[in-house]
Amino acid sequence: MTPRIANTVLVAAFAGAAVLGLALTPLVRRAALARGVLDIPDERKVHTTPVPRLGGLGVALATGLALLGALAASPALRGALFGGGGGARWAALGIAALVVLFAGAVDDVRGVPAEGKLLLEIGAAALVVTVVAPRAVVLTPSTQPLALGALAVPLAVLWIVTLTNAVNLTDVADGVAGGIGVVSALALGLASLALGRVVATAALLGLAGALLGFLPHNFRWPRIFLGDSGSLFVGFLLGSASLIGLERDGVWLAAPAVLAVGVPLAECGLTVTRRLLRALAVVRPGSSRERFLLRRGRAGLFVPDRRHVPHRLLELGLGRWTALAVLYGVAIGCGALAVAAVRWPAVGLPAVLLAFAGLLYAAPRWLYEELRLLDRGAFLPLLEMRVVHNHVAQLLYDGATVAVALLVSAGLGGGGTRAGGPPFWAVTGVVIIATLAGFRVAGLYRGGYRDAGLAETARAFRAIVVGGVLGTGAAFAALGAPLPAATCVLFVFFLLTLVGGARFSFRVLEYVYQRGQRAGRRALIVGADRAGRHALAEMLARPELGLRPVGFVDDTEAVGGPVGDFQGYPLYAGRERLTAMLTMLAVSDLVVPAGTLSQSRLAAVRAVCQAHAVRLVHFDVRWDAGEARVAPRHPPDTTAAPAARAVPLDAVS
Repeated sequence: MTPRIANTVLVAAFAGAAVLGLALTPLVRRAALARGVLDIPDERKVHTTPVPRLGGLGVALATGLALLGALAASPALRGALFGGGGGARWAALGIAALVVLFAGAVDDVRGVPAEGKLLLEIGAAALVVTVVAPRAVVLTPSTQPLALGALAVPLAVLWIVTLTNAVNLTDVADGVAGGIGVVSALALGLASLALGRVVATAALLGLAGALLGFLPHNFRWPRIFLGDSGSLFVGFLLGSASLIGLERDGVWLAAPAVLAVGVPLAECGLTVTRRLLRALAVVRPGSSRERFLLRRGRAGLFVPDRRHVPHRLLELGLGRWTALAVLYGVAIGCGALAVAAVRWPAVGLPAVLLAFAGLLYAAPRWLYEELRLLDRGAFLPLLEMRVVHNHVAQLLYDGATVAVALLVSAGLGGGGTRAGGPPFWAVTGVVIIATLAGFRVAGLYRGGYRDAGLAETARAFRAIVVGGVLGTGAAFAALGAPLPAATCVLFVFFLLTLVGGARFSFRVLEYVYQRGQRAGRRALIVGADRAGRHALAEMLARPELGLRPVGFVDDTEAVGGPVGDFQGYPLYAGRERLTAMLTMLAVSDLVVPAGTLSQSRLAAVRAVCQAHAVRLVHFDVRWDAGEARVAPRHPPDTTAAPAARAVPLDAVS
């Protein structure tokens, strides 16, 4: 078969599957209506009227018929199918796909427990993997293969089962699973074609065409859903065919496969992660001196909800078609990178890393609050563990840090071993001993750093510098020559960052945690100065006060909304009217540090707060008295007041 004829057959398989999908879906819909196989709306569903399921039966039938037609029309395609043991692989895949299709159809009709479906998926994937498990994996065609050994079979099963459920998780709104399935199948098909795997290409293009024919019935009335019969079948075929289509001589191309199905994989990863994290809660009950506690609940991995990515996009205010356009656009971009990663190997790994970085940035920022690990204080209970505060554990950590700092700084700045000199590992050992000795002599291990303040900061800084100097001196003694200046500076810098950062990570994470808490009354602080900063610190350190900072207000010459930030919070211009600002920010408490306002201005502010049912909190904190603190006073300002009058901030603050 010439390439021209091969391409014609493949295009015909795609077009034929699309026509068959368009024609067969109404027949399946009638059968579903006759059997009463309907998706009943509930609180987690987007649709509001019962809609038939079983759309996957039409997709599977169209895919199978299109593939059989392509095989009948092309002797070369038949030769590729049955040559080199290909018949056994595709027979196993076909039988396994039918098992998954049957399980999904039964679930659509009668319902199947999630655990039961998972066991069937694992069994079907194991059947496929017995004949197609790759021996090695490679990120791009230009890198060395990584032999999998005994892990080949379980990893291949995990890939197929993960992708099967990933597509199922995207099937939560019209056109999502079907449209993303079209894009993913096309991308995998084109990538397989670039590698010369024509049978896998025909199967994937047939699946893409069948889904394309199904989509019009999914969008318009009368509608039909893919159901579990469709989403499980599509995901299973994508996972299995990608193993065959992107495998060459027993080596599987991982980067193109991951990119081609990036959207379903992202949905699956986010769903599993957020459900696990939702079962964990960090609490700090009562007094601020009590430790952080980690409370565990049931993860509910198999409990359906309405927090999938399509749902969240709609909740963010995007319209139905806009949300679909976003999902399709991301899927098309990932699919294009997958095809490019096969043709231009250098694209693969950077594209995967870029996509993963984008997911890590976007998901916590816009989609899921439970993924904001720092705001939730997820690492604070770990830092409360006794072993972390053990001096032996600290010495082991510091020793490893010194070794890493020396290796990295020597690599960047030069100054490693020289001919005839001692081996670098021996030099590293000497530097570790000398640096740790400097840490100890200078007092780094004296006391704890859980509640570190200025004194502890100065002591740690001094100790790290002393240890760094002794370490570089030890390197000079061991090598017989001084290290380059750049290496010395980098070495001390890395020590300050890693050793010092570890000492103060608890306070930093505690601050972020307190900032991220959404409970409490919304408090606006008067004065972007030392007193305001101290009031903020008091509110964050004492959650029992029940105050949540929303920003600062101060006298500035600017006019308008936020004019910058102070201590990480919005800073509002002082020439705005206080009345408008309290309303705009939905403020429940106005915090006025002691000495910030004169008595006359404080009286004017109190009048405005009374008129708008805003509590005035007057912080009497004597910061010049060491640890002595006086609790904030709440002036009697909750009584009824005359009608509100606008008071310019530059007149009252």
